[in-house]
Amino acid sequence: MSIIAPGFNQNVEQSQVCFRQLLTALSEPGTEVTLDQHVGFSPLNSAASQVILCLCDQLTPLYLSPFLAELVPGSDIAQAQRNFTFHCNTKPSSLVNADFAVISSQESIHFSRLKVGTDEQPHQSVTLIIQTDDFTSGPKLTLSGPGIPNQRTVQLGQLHPKILQYLLAPSHPFPLGVDLLFCHQQSLIAISRTTKVELASCM
Repeated sequence: MSIIAPGFNQNVEQSQVCFRQLLTALSEPGTEVTLDQHVGFSPLNSAASQVILCLCDQLTPLYLSPFLAELVPGSDIAQAQRNFTFHCNTKPSSLVNADFAVISSQESIHFSRLKVGTDEQPHQSVTLIIQTDDFTSGPKLTLSGPGIPNQRTVQLGQLHPKILQYLLAPSHPFPLGVDLLFCHQQSLIAISRTTKVELASCM
C-alpha cells in the first residue's frame, strides 16, 4: 500500500515564499535562489518538488521522467506522481502534452516534441524542470538579455549534449520556446526563453 507523504505544513504561507523566490529566479535569469520549504518527493529533489507544489494544480498535466528513479536507488516515480496528485490534483501526462515536466540533466530529450506555445498564445508551453548534479561543474555559460545587467556566468552541472545544444541554439523563434528551471537539492536557477546563452570565453 502506498503512503502519501506530507506536503507543505502551512500551504498558503510556504507557497508564497516559494513563489517569491521563483519570481526572482525568472526575472533575473542565472540568479541562484533557495527553496527550503519542503524536503521533496524522491526521486525529485527538494527544489523541483517545491516548484510543482507551488505552481501546479488540477489543470496541470505533469510529466515525471522514469529516468529520475534510475538515479536514486529505491525511489518510485509512480509514488512521487501519486503524492503530487494528492496534494495538487495534477494529472499524469505524456511528455508531449505536459505543461510541467521534470527530467534529469543526463538524459536525452527531443525538444521538438515539447509544447512551445503559439504566436497567439506563447504562454501555452511547457516549463521544463531539469534536475542536475551541482552548480559548480559543467561548461561555463554566459547569459545576457532581460533581467541581466551586462552579463552573468553560470555552471549548470553535467548536461546532456541535447540540453546544452538547446541552450546555445534554441530551435524555436521567440516568443515561442521553453523556460528551463535547473534544480539541485534546494537551489534553483532559471533560464528564460528570452535569455541568450553562449559558451564563456576561455580568456
